[in-house]
Amino acid sequence: MSSTPKRRKPSAWPSILSLAAVMFMLGLLSVTIIGFKGLSVHLMESSSIDIYFKDSISRDQVSALQLNIGKQEWVKATNYVSPEQGIKEMQQKYDPEFLSYAETVSLPMSIEVFPKANFANIEFIDKKAKEIRQNPIVESVVFQRNWVESMTHNVKMLQYAFGGVTIILLLIAIVLIQSATRMSIFANRFLIKSMQFIGATNAFIIKPYILNFLRYAAVAIPISSGLLFVIFYLLPIEMLRSFTQHIRTEEFIIICGSVSVFGVILAVIGSWLSTIKYLNSKIENLY
Repeated sequence: MSSTPKRRKPSAWPSILSLAAVMFMLGLLSVTIIGFKGLSVHLMESSSIDIYFKDSISRDQVSALQLNIGKQEWVKATNYVSPEQGIKEMQQKYDPEFLSYAETVSLPMSIEVFPKANFANIEFIDKKAKEIRQNPIVESVVFQRNWVESMTHNVKMLQYAFGGVTIILLLIAIVLIQSATRMSIFANRFLIKSMQFIGATNAFIIKPYILNFLRYAAVAIPISSGLLFVIFYLLPIEMLRSFTQHIRTEEFIIICGSVSVFGVILAVIGSWLSTIKYLNSKIENLY
């Protein structure tokens, strides 16, 4: 007498790995966006407006103007540069042979003004530079116009690019989880229909599938979060370090938590929609 082979239970791992992959992709993008934002803020705020003073001006007059400028809303920090310090900085920035020339030149006192990132744009800096030039003790005001224009343009372009990638990844995430839930529930489509025929309510039928995908999500969350942590904090890649040094620990935790919640919601919605599809299907369409 031949025995009927026992039907194998569908593996949960395809669904778990699909959920983990979706959460990982969204987490990767979120961490990259936060890191890039911090890096761009750092770069924008490292570009200084250099104010040079007339030779007849005293140190007290320079300090008074520095104090006044430092109190303004758009200023992050100011730094006084003495003539001696200015020569040293120019020696480091330019050719070492500048030393022989610098000994015959007396540089004026100057102030480096570092604007906050929100104000680091050409129009605003131009306006402030003109205001500062009107001060009778100021000889000239210099800033890196081309660098600020380039940074402003690149930041805007990357923001648009990240926005587009975010939308694409969200669509991919929805499709992936929907496919994973549908494939998982597909094997139980006859059981779902049988339970419906014997009078089980839709809520009673749907509940165990939603709970299953909540369990899958609970396994996928540490997998995706662990991969993100390894990539951004453990891999010895300099480019990644330049991003992660601008990401606070609480921001990383918030990203992982938000992505996990999003993954759970998608899993619940996907399992609910997939089950409803088979509940509403005619019996001949299940074959």
